[in-house]
Amino acid sequence: MKIFLSWSGLPSRACAERLASWLRYFSDEIEPFVSSESIRKGARGLDEIKKQLDESSFGIACVTRANLDAPWITFESGALSKEVDERKGQLVPFLLDGGHDDLEAANSPLRQFQSTRAHDEEDVLNMVRTINSVLRESANRHPDNTRIDSLFRKVWPELRDALTAIDLTVDTPEQARPRRSTEEILEDLTSLMREQISRITELEQTVAALRDEQTGLPRIRSRFTGVYEEAPRTVSPPAMNTGAEGQA
Repeated sequence: MKIFLSWSGLPSRACAERLASWLRYFSDEIEPFVSSESIRKGARGLDEIKKQLDESSFGIACVTRANLDAPWITFESGALSKEVDERKGQLVPFLLDGGHDDLEAANSPLRQFQSTRAHDEEDVLNMVRTINSVLRESANRHPDNTRIDSLFRKVWPELRDALTAIDLTVDTPEQARPRRSTEEILEDLTSLMREQISRITELEQTVAALRDEQTGLPRIRSRFTGVYEEAPRTVSPPAMNTGAEGQA
């Protein structure tokens, strides 16, 4: 089960990295992904992130007051919400400071999801139980939190102390934003748009093929990619009149 941890800014990154390490206690089947430490050297960052977003069954967005409206958090969370919904998973805003009211006040897209307060033991336990439920349901196993609850009490102090040690003052709202040029952002968005167009085109081709099988009408490609039009019908010339009336 892949869990995608989204972050923006130094405190958020530290939170994601500590969570990724800590969540492995609960199952060998849990595969956390954090872009700062999971992307292989030499790999194309955006391609790897997109691949992980597509494959993740659960998402955690590490949120601070400073990165509430960070573009990268918003982008990844939007992609995650679509992917995990298709897999009957969940997306959880993990609030390193502040509360759900801050998401509401900032009109954040994350406000629609049930958040978890990072320093609230019961809140974090419920998040771990949810991860366990998604994991077991995906494997067609009956949900059982007995082991999870017992293990959580033992390992919670480790996460609690690690999160408490994170310095939230090193980020301002501006620092929390990804330091990327406009050209880089446009290139990434263009790449994602091309991929979506490719998916739509493949879908259109599949639909067209199915329609052809049902109607038997030939189809031709237009000069626009992914756009189809009916082939022109052949009109037979009028029959020649060879009767007596035609000889008159």
